[in-house]
Amino acid sequence: MNTRAALRTPDVIRQAREHLSRGQLPMDLLDASIGRSWQRCLEHGLSPGIRLDLPRLDSRELRLQCEQHRHLIELADPLVSQMTEDLRGCQLLLATPAATILKSYGRNFVLDERLRIGAGINLDERWFGTNAPALALIERAPVLVKSCEHLLFPDNPVSCVAAPLFDLSGDCLGLIDLTFEANHPRPEIFLRRVQQLTGALEQRLFLHHYQQRWVLQVHASLAELDSVSCGLVAINDAGLILAVDTQATQWLGQLPASLVGRSIEELLGSPWPTFQQQCEGQSELLGLELTGGRLFGRLNPPEQWQPAEVVRIPSPPPVTTPVGRQLDDLIASWPTPLVREAHRAARALSAGLPVLLQGETGTGKEQLAQALHASLRGQRPFVALNCAALPESLIEAELFGYGDGAFTGARKGGYGGRLVQANGGTLLLDEIGDMPLALQARLLRVLQERVVTPLGDHREVPIDCRVIAASHRDLEALVAAGDFREDLFYRLAGVVVELPTLDEQADLAGRIRERWNSLCHRHGRDTILDESLVERLAAYPWPGNWRELEHCLEAALVGTETQCHRLTLEGLSPRWQRKLQASVTGNPTAAPKATEELTGGPQVLRELEHNHMVRTLEAHGGNMTAAARALGISRSTLYRRLG
Repeated sequence: MNTRAALRTPDVIRQAREHLSRGQLPMDLLDASIGRSWQRCLEHGLSPGIRLDLPRLDSRELRLQCEQHRHLIELADPLVSQMTEDLRGCQLLLATPAATILKSYGRNFVLDERLRIGAGINLDERWFGTNAPALALIERAPVLVKSCEHLLFPDNPVSCVAAPLFDLSGDCLGLIDLTFEANHPRPEIFLRRVQQLTGALEQRLFLHHYQQRWVLQVHASLAELDSVSCGLVAINDAGLILAVDTQATQWLGQLPASLVGRSIEELLGSPWPTFQQQCEGQSELLGLELTGGRLFGRLNPPEQWQPAEVVRIPSPPPVTTPVGRQLDDLIASWPTPLVREAHRAARALSAGLPVLLQGETGTGKEQLAQALHASLRGQRPFVALNCAALPESLIEAELFGYGDGAFTGARKGGYGGRLVQANGGTLLLDEIGDMPLALQARLLRVLQERVVTPLGDHREVPIDCRVIAASHRDLEALVAAGDFREDLFYRLAGVVVELPTLDEQADLAGRIRERWNSLCHRHGRDTILDESLVERLAAYPWPGNWRELEHCLEAALVGTETQCHRLTLEGLSPRWQRKLQASVTGNPTAAPKATEELTGGPQVLRELEHNHMVRTLEAHGGNMTAAARALGISRSTLYRRLG
């Protein structure tokens, strides 16, 4: 359940502690991750004022831990030491995946007369209560814990940020913590710094692992090509993609499973020997013409890492598919009224009107946004920002950019921001319903005035981009609840397209066969999907929509032995066998058939259903959102069925 973002101020946390002293845990006053941490601490028997007895390693045990995590220390020590020099007055900690501190850098903070944070201490929540290192490991994400949010230290003199470090397999190697004075006015700056540090370390891991391979760096901005936000693609001598990192999947707009094993020629549209000849003996900068816009790249030969002049790679041959075919293919199985709305959205976007995409998770909102963008004529940039994937403190800088020296840790020369990057093209604001209210006001002003002022800069930069917003949340309901600005909603909702769920689309069995054939082509397989299995797949309700279906099919294909030429139900994992068998046992299509015999057929059923929906809507005073919730269906489904 999504809730309004908590105000993380000392006054609000003080109120939360007052509730806690009366035996109440006020989750609505706390940041979600902090609230979960406080709850776990209380379950462990911890409360403010308790006397701590922290586990601490002796010198021999600490040496053993350092030896066990020698790879982590060797990797991180140079960059952590460098950051310590840059951030004088801060303390940095390098810790194990079990939250045991291996090394401490810089200043040594003392929380009280008994407690000095240093090497050998274990910061597990069970002993230390709410703290950034423990929370980052539990959440598997960068976190900020403000001074007063440390449950056991109401008057804590420090705040801290921490981020986990993952290896190429996604396993946690350890974490970096940065502790600083509690009264710092911009704590989110430190969160950005620790994210940059872990990003740089993960890049080093990637480059070290693939130093004997070709590595392609990609980014939408030439200036950012050497930053931690650039993507990395490892390629073997035959031109096959071996691995991609998280940033590369973002810039290329595809999941790792759809990229690994493919030829780089498919992705970039030029012969692999051409790349090899141009980059022989040194790194080369490339201008890459990809679907949806232009990217910059640097191709590095094995063990060669030096910049060079920009080389223009020829564009792929012209695509003969008519404009709009990608959109038509995507919406082919939609209900007719929604097909009309999708085409209306394409025309509106072409005319400069904003488009809002509403749909449940996994229904393909980003794919539809890309298809709408592709329906525009000409090569234009397509830039996406997921408002739910970034911490609140980073969205503003990512969206609007910042000037040179805007804050400690800002990139030299500043950063243009996503709005500027999308100039002349299309900006997708994904999960717009999760954008903080304060930023909604600024975004509204930018959309109205068509100029953006970067943080720490007085220049007004004119912008001209088409805007597509998307959300799985009901924005009209958020407006009614006061969680989304009404004026921004009407600014974004030029044309609203409500994406159908998977079970609302026609000929699902046919679409399953299409997806299966596409996956077989991608993975070089000729396995046939058994028709009885297709029927079971088509009967399953797919609560995760296209995303769940795609993962199910691809996992089934890659997990099947290569000599298997026909996949049946027995070839799936036990979990999916249970799920698909249950969907047939409780097949929702069976109940209506039995009911039709008693009620006079499908027409009578539709009338009963319609009357029930009308009565429910009347009972809720005409509130479509409340009626849909009571009926257990989406608001868009209620609209369609009421006609």
